[in-house]
Amino acid sequence: MKRLLTLCVVLTAIALAAAPVFAEVQNVKVSGDVKTTGVYREGYTLLDETRLRSANASSTNNGIITQARVRVDADLTDNVSTTVRYLTQYYWDTQDHQGSAASSASADDVDLDLANVTLKEAFYGPLTMMIGRQPLRLGNGFVLGDPDTNTTDANSAADMAYGDLSLRKSFDAVRGILDYSPLTVNLFYSKINETDAVAGSESLDADLYGINGSFDFDSYNGEVEAYWLYMLDDSNTAPDPCDTTAIRDCFRPASKLNTIGVRGSMTPMDNLNVLGEFAVQRGDYDNISATKRDQDAYAYQVAGDYAFSDMSWAPVVRLGFTHYEGEPLDNDGDHEGWIPLFEDQTHGVVANYILGGVNGGQNSNADILNIGVTAEPMEDLTISVDFYNFWLDEKLVSADNTLLSGTNVTPGWYNLDEDSYYVNASDEIGYEVDLALNYDYTEDVKMGLSAGWFVAGKALEGSSGTSSNDEKAVQLLATLDVAF
Repeated sequence: MKRLLTLCVVLTAIALAAAPVFAEVQNVKVSGDVKTTGVYREGYTLLDETRLRSANASSTNNGIITQARVRVDADLTDNVSTTVRYLTQYYWDTQDHQGSAASSASADDVDLDLANVTLKEAFYGPLTMMIGRQPLRLGNGFVLGDPDTNTTDANSAADMAYGDLSLRKSFDAVRGILDYSPLTVNLFYSKINETDAVAGSESLDADLYGINGSFDFDSYNGEVEAYWLYMLDDSNTAPDPCDTTAIRDCFRPASKLNTIGVRGSMTPMDNLNVLGEFAVQRGDYDNISATKRDQDAYAYQVAGDYAFSDMSWAPVVRLGFTHYEGEPLDNDGDHEGWIPLFEDQTHGVVANYILGGVNGGQNSNADILNIGVTAEPMEDLTISVDFYNFWLDEKLVSADNTLLSGTNVTPGWYNLDEDSYYVNASDEIGYEVDLALNYDYTEDVKMGLSAGWFVAGKALEGSSGTSSNDEKAVQLLATLDVAF
């Protein structure tokens, strides 16, 4: 009898240990959105069709994409909450997206976009911990906001045809937030690339460490922020080329990179907002070549807007200037081209796609002027117009009509990937005009029409014989966005 009682106690203990444990849920919120976009693009190679690599290639691309997200937020006991969000984004193609054996690679994917736990007052009153897949962003995304930059999507080849329109912005990270209002300190770590699954490559990971502190001022609605990002990339001992097999590598530093910056914003007078940001990059650029090279670059941004709130249509005027340092011609000393890291900014909807990449003239090696205006001609309708002018910080070649190849300064363009670009010894890379109309159909339904027109400047108008890369690049978008 005693043995039987002992056995029952042991079995009961095992059953209790093996049973799933559920936290008590106080509140659950389900939300999401569905966005459908019609896309028309023309001239995105800047070449006429006779100069494209494939005989059947076309400079025109059009299609429809759908992006849908479902998010669940749950509040548990003891200041614990969780967030899970699923994302699917795909190019309309009903037959291939059924997932047949012949086309399973094109079948619809549903990705885990967010999956994190938040612990408020964790171990220490002012401390909040966030663990798992989450957004990481500094300020307006000048250096941190998108794991593969705003120019592309590392998984776009499988999911959607237009990577620059991707909604995927999350990082696998641990973050600690110390709230000493008005001072807030963020410390975070993110795993950028994991190679542990490959035998013998356990030390070839890419990791991001960061700290930033921000201070809010009551006067002038001001904010000042300082940050330090440390990118440890043991997967690369020298910069990788930009190609289809290494999408992220063309944006990552070679080994160790420190990015240190300051940012501030304020409202010095009614209706006027101003901001500024400055950052430097120091560290290793190339540790494997015979001539070792360090990274030594800087970037800055200043911008402001003024609202004429008393005028009809309530116009808001914008003015901004952004500088990314470039790599000088045939430079074999410290590398001076700004590495975009994880930026999440759009400088022109067309140029953002065409010129993105190290030393490419959009988020590196660039001076960008932006002038824009937004107005509301009627209730629920907003119109915005933006003009961008692009200059290279450093010229790409020393003589006109030079084929881009074999120099230290060759741009790391990801999307502008044809073979025969002849460029000129000029810093004028082009200009762009963007127009957008957005209509709030209801509180939850928004419709939009937008157009972008990029005209190549003298730097990109080099020629070989009678052929020149001076095609105009155009984008048209029509969107329907429903939130729930």
